[in-house]
Amino acid sequence: MKNPLIAVFLLALASWIGNLWVYEKNQLPEPVFLSHFIDLPLEEGASFKLSYLENHRGLHIVDVEVPELPYASVNFLNKNRYAYQNYQSVLISLEQQGQETDPSAAPLHIKQVRAWLSDGSSRMLDIGDVTLTPQAKNTADRSLFEFSSGGTSNQNVGYTLVTTKEDLILTGVESPYPDDNYPRMKLYLDALSLEQEPGYRTSLQSGDKAEVEGLPVEEISFPVAVKKGSYMRLSYRLEDTGTDTPEHKAAEKYNRIEGAVRVKAQASDGFKDDMAGFIRYESDLSASDIRKIVQTRRELP
Repeated sequence: MKNPLIAVFLLALASWIGNLWVYEKNQLPEPVFLSHFIDLPLEEGASFKLSYLENHRGLHIVDVEVPELPYASVNFLNKNRYAYQNYQSVLISLEQQGQETDPSAAPLHIKQVRAWLSDGSSRMLDIGDVTLTPQAKNTADRSLFEFSSGGTSNQNVGYTLVTTKEDLILTGVESPYPDDNYPRMKLYLDALSLEQEPGYRTSLQSGDKAEVEGLPVEEISFPVAVKKGSYMRLSYRLEDTGTDTPEHKAAEKYNRIEGAVRVKAQASDGFKDDMAGFIRYESDLSASDIRKIVQTRRELP
């Protein structure tokens, strides 16, 4: 009778030790923010989200402070539960009152936030790259573009569609997102006269799809003349092949991207204006992605 009982006990003990080993192997040393690339105007009412992972048990983030934004408010959003971690986001909002911005001031570059933890301690945690740029007010009651529609899809593509209010010259495209990071961003631009191809015009106007349209921006020879009353569509696609090449491993990889790509334009009298296309991306983390993040953090000294 003793031998079977001992065998069962040893088997249960081995199983318990194995489960404990797996559990400990999948625990983060501390909460960790994901990698963000955010480039937005610094103005009243602006907001952006920061996301992080924390273990189900142990230390939890109870508050977040952005030292560069003393008037910002922080609101915790809904969390998603994974096998060993919770995925949580916080919304950082610049209050309507008290957050004054000087258009001549230099952009704010934020790479860390202070996280207050459930044990009463706090520490500075990396968040990636957040840039907030003060904006000069447009004193001229004039714009070269009129917004028509925009959209995104869960396939990491999106578009912004405008109409031109004057004859103008497109002089180039400016994007704050680095070319050598992941996911790769591809930009496409299309300009179509209202008098041409009515069927295609209808598809542009409908705004019911966010498919990529137009020529790759790098293939366009600027400057480009565009007539008044034309549709202009700026599309983007974000791609990450997920390969493990040395180039891919060495590149910065962002889990959340938010920013504006600007098409630069000029009227015949020299007046300048931008068409802004907003880029939004949030990686869909799988269980495997979470394990890689945990493993990477556990290997850090």
